[in-house]
Amino acid sequence: MYKINVFAAMTGLSQSSVRFYERQKLLTAHRDENGYRSFTPEDAFRSNSFRVLLQYGFSVNEAVAMLDIAQNSTDFVQTLTQKKEDLQYEADLLKYRLFKINSALSFLNHEQGSEFSLVDMPDQIYIRVSYGRDFTVSVENKQAIAEFYKLLSITSCVRIVKKGDFDNDSPTVDPSYMLTLNENESYRLSKETFLKTERLNLGKCIRYKRRATRLESVQKETFADLTEYLKSHGYQLRGDMMLFPSFLNLDGKGSDIETLYVPVG
Repeated sequence: MYKINVFAAMTGLSQSSVRFYERQKLLTAHRDENGYRSFTPEDAFRSNSFRVLLQYGFSVNEAVAMLDIAQNSTDFVQTLTQKKEDLQYEADLLKYRLFKINSALSFLNHEQGSEFSLVDMPDQIYIRVSYGRDFTVSVENKQAIAEFYKLLSITSCVRIVKKGDFDNDSPTVDPSYMLTLNENESYRLSKETFLKTERLNLGKCIRYKRRATRLESVQKETFADLTEYLKSHGYQLRGDMMLFPSFLNLDGKGSDIETLYVPVG
């Protein structure tokens, strides 16, 4: 039997952590006649098993609940399998978030101005939030929209500019608002939500990065650099374009960072 100071040292825990583990029912201290706590080597093994479960990503309460489940049981294996899936989802979120932050930083750290590159974009699956500035369709798509938002970072808030809207004589475009994800990520959606989605075929695209205020963003004159680039390189607009905001100046005074994917042929 070991007093709390020895037990703390042998397990690498502070004495306050030992008391915390005791309150969480992880450890049951033995009381000497004089009232001092004492612990056994088995208590140390138990605390180490607990910390292994914390390494797997379980919460304190989850780890305590798992300690007494037989490791070869169906419940134990299923719980570990579910945790693996949860961690993979979190890893995917981090991957997408890092990509988006790096993209924004890359643009912020360069001189202002338009930036063009030719890329091959996967097709997009999206749920409609509006037709132009009419958002009433969002009521019909309420559950699907909520599901897309739960996947945010893997999904993105975007605007779609119709080819016909871009090609007509109006001085402005009227983009619709969507939530989108790459087609190869569509397995994450429930069947009900997937059936409500629409598809945007992108393929070969000009990736066009620019800065524009919210008001400027819909003015066709602010697409002049893009129009000139397409003309000078012999490209034709092939379909609807998708606009990803990298940053939002909600006061309308600053310039948003926008990335447009413009399908060309």
